[in-house]
Amino acid sequence: MALTELAKQRLQVLMIWLALAVGGVYLFIFQPGKTGFFPVCPFRALTGFTCPGCGSTRGMHQLLHGNIVAAFELNPLLLLSLPLLLYVLLHYTRASFLNRTVRTNALPAKYIYAIFGVVLFFWVFRNTSLYPFAT
Repeated sequence: MALTELAKQRLQVLMIWLALAVGGVYLFIFQPGKTGFFPVCPFRALTGFTCPGCGSTRGMHQLLHGNIVAAFELNPLLLLSLPLLLYVLLHYTRASFLNRTVRTNALPAKYIYAIFGVVLFFWVFRNTSLYPFAT
């Protein structure tokens, strides 16, 4: 029995939501760096510098426990990008269950370059001694 493209898309959406739910429960229960299994950042381990994603796991743990300020302090870019990521996931979910095909790349190139620029700027800025990243 072959799955249609629409059925594959729906299954993919359900698997994404299931993975997010399981990951969220695990992250809620176990504190990164203290309990559970959480791998270290390979970029930080090799260079000593933080990458744009450093602090995301600890930040999500804090966010799941309602500590928005602590989550923002650990990785501001993560907290600021979560609404966009949630919108994209909800849009994809809605489209797949309303029998609509989802375009693989719905963003114009200028927005992709802008996002890349923001991430690159954040990456450089967070490795400086400027506020709020000064230790």
